[in-house]
Amino acid sequence: EEEKEKEEEEEEEEKEEEKEQEREAAGASKGSEAALGPPPKPVVPGVLYLSFLPPGFGPRQARALLRPHGELGRVFLQPRGGSVRRRRQRPGGPPGGDFAEGWVEFRDKRAAKRAAKVLHGAPMAPRPRSPFRHHLWSIKYLPGFRWPHLSERLSYERQVRAQRLRAEVAQAKREGGFYTRRAPRPAGDPSADTPGASRDSPPTWGFAQRPTEEEIWRRKARPP
Repeated sequence: EEEKEKEEEEEEEEKEEEKEQEREAAGASKGSEAALGPPPKPVVPGVLYLSFLPPGFGPRQARALLRPHGELGRVFLQPRGGSVRRRRQRPGGPPGGDFAEGWVEFRDKRAAKRAAKVLHGAPMAPRPRSPFRHHLWSIKYLPGFRWPHLSERLSYERQVRAQRLRAEVAQAKREGGFYTRRAPRPAGDPSADTPGASRDSPPTWGFAQRPTEEEIWRRKARPP
């Protein structure tokens, strides 16, 4: 009986030790979680808008000059139209560049905000021999703007441009038909001198058509 009591006491002591170890492990895990703090927030990309691009500035130059300020994603530069190119090109000067404006995506919007704050109004290239050293950055951070918004905008602009082109072609056709109908008639056209004659009616000629050979033989075959 004494041996059984000793075994029971030992089992109870072992159980108490296991419970204490579990409590210590739980306290250590809670302390580590408190030390680490809340889980990190997901990284949200940000987009910068470049309102001015100097001649010769392309996607390769944009990546090379903006890469030191953060990890870059996608880059899109809007090609310059003919009217913009003619307006910005000086008489006798070098030809205009290939791009008018652009959008640059940063993997982290915080890096994009810092880049816009630091670079706006600063020289584009720090090197003295760079062709962009005399140009200044014109950068703006677009809050709440994502890359799919840019794709939707470009698609909408293409649709509007195609619709405007169709409307201009239809207007040109209507004007051409109007001036064709209002054009002066030739001198031999009797409808030009006849008051009240419709200008849309087919022209009538002022001479008699010579009878064909078949009509002549038919007349001769008739009895007198």
